[in-house]
Amino acid sequence: MRRDLAIAFVLVCSSAFGQSPEMKVIMNAAEALGGKDRILSIKTLKIQGYGQMAYMNGGGNITASPDAPQKWWNVGGVERTIDFEHGRMRLKQRQLTDFVFANLPLVTTGIRINQTLDGDIAYNLGGGGFGPPIPENKATRAPEAAVRERRIEMLDNPVSIVRSALDATTKVSGLRNEAGRQVLDITTARGDKLTLAVDATTHLPVWLSWVGPDANLGDVRYRTYFTGYQAERGIMLPFGYNTKIDFRDIVQNKLYVDRNTIDGPIPELVAPAEIRSTPAPGPRSINVEATPVAKGVWYLKGAGGSTVFEFADHLTMFEVNGNEQTAKANIDKARSLVPGKPLTEVIVSHHHFDHSGGLRTAVAEGLTIITHRGNVDLFKEMAARPAKEFPDALGRNPKLIRIVAVDEKLVLKDSTMEVVVYHAINNSHMANGVFAYVPRDKLVAEGDFVDEGWDLVYWGNTYPDSVKFYKLQVDKDLPVHGGIHTYAEVLEYLKKQTKNAQDLCDRVEQSGLSMQGCPVSNTF
Repeated sequence: MRRDLAIAFVLVCSSAFGQSPEMKVIMNAAEALGGKDRILSIKTLKIQGYGQMAYMNGGGNITASPDAPQKWWNVGGVERTIDFEHGRMRLKQRQLTDFVFANLPLVTTGIRINQTLDGDIAYNLGGGGFGPPIPENKATRAPEAAVRERRIEMLDNPVSIVRSALDATTKVSGLRNEAGRQVLDITTARGDKLTLAVDATTHLPVWLSWVGPDANLGDVRYRTYFTGYQAERGIMLPFGYNTKIDFRDIVQNKLYVDRNTIDGPIPELVAPAEIRSTPAPGPRSINVEATPVAKGVWYLKGAGGSTVFEFADHLTMFEVNGNEQTAKANIDKARSLVPGKPLTEVIVSHHHFDHSGGLRTAVAEGLTIITHRGNVDLFKEMAARPAKEFPDALGRNPKLIRIVAVDEKLVLKDSTMEVVVYHAINNSHMANGVFAYVPRDKLVAEGDFVDEGWDLVYWGNTYPDSVKFYKLQVDKDLPVHGGIHTYAEVLEYLKKQTKNAQDLCDRVEQSGLSMQGCPVSNTF
């Protein structure tokens, strides 16, 4: 009550002297940070540190339970460089998986991130991620969406957001009290909308939030908390950044600052001439090819690997992975296979966000979702989230999710086709995973059981254990990742990948460290 009266008093006084109450809060924040003139005189800021990032934005844990522990990227060598004078920014960091999986470089040397924004041009230096590495000195233009993302990155610290709020072209409004903090809305000249909270006592910025798009979750609100303020050349700067999202209160990333440098030397951030003359890449063209595997069974390749099963009066698809574009490409291709026969349902192997990235698209397309019971609550939650600020397929065409739960197994059968959906056995990567089996043709459709492109896997026993447990006869494997193989070839891949993982775990153990997935459970 007293705080509300205090804000009311500020409103009256500020209006009487010609300054809006919102700008009074911003001016107080500027003074608390070191003074308006000093804040505005800063030309560059470099933030250096280390931290962690949630794997797949929090959608890479072992189960869909909100209580499941997260998988993490370890992040080192972080450098956020901001050139206020010219409106440029660069983020450099190195990311390593904190678990034994996929490609050896992801675990040992990591992914090197080098992302720059020069005004309205976003470009990268090097990179590669899960794909082949790109030379560190090679510049590539980033998609248009990266421009907004990097503008937000540039604003996501107290000095940047207060400087922006002091700009005459910025709109500051909606002052309110929330839990003892003065909260207000900020809209920049470029239309970026953010919300800033300021401590009512110290006047230091406490958190900054904004909304961004997400293939799995629709509109996602991010909130970065600023902690551990210390002075650098008379400017108060935080030594901790903790960013959460409004999905299960997941920590999306955390940064521990080693050093803040004001007006020190910075690298060249000007976009190269060849980048300026190159248009930003648009959505990639996707050509999905359908390979007949057996009577009424097609393997779709080109937008990840999906499998289509033909029943007497409908089609069923296995997996809508990736994102809206890849999912829609596979759905459209499936619908073209048998004219007049509708695609009515899709089996989703597990909840990991690369495999459920097309879930919202599938719901918007009216498909029934078949998945393990342990994924049901999460999938309902994902499909119920709004996408108003950044409309996706489900935001443009809202529908309620229809979902069928699988426990140990579910038999889909009519006069022309039988597909059995089984719960995957002994899987420490995705405890709530399912796979599809066609008894007539002795084939399996699966996600994350195997990929011939992987170097490492710590759950290689899942495939043979599942085959033995359900007493299956398997001749052919139709994976989401990779290509069609015989079961004998699959076992050879898994033997090699499991051995590589165990060898790595042995080296980790000898060093006195630990890593998720070690020691490897090896049944070969």
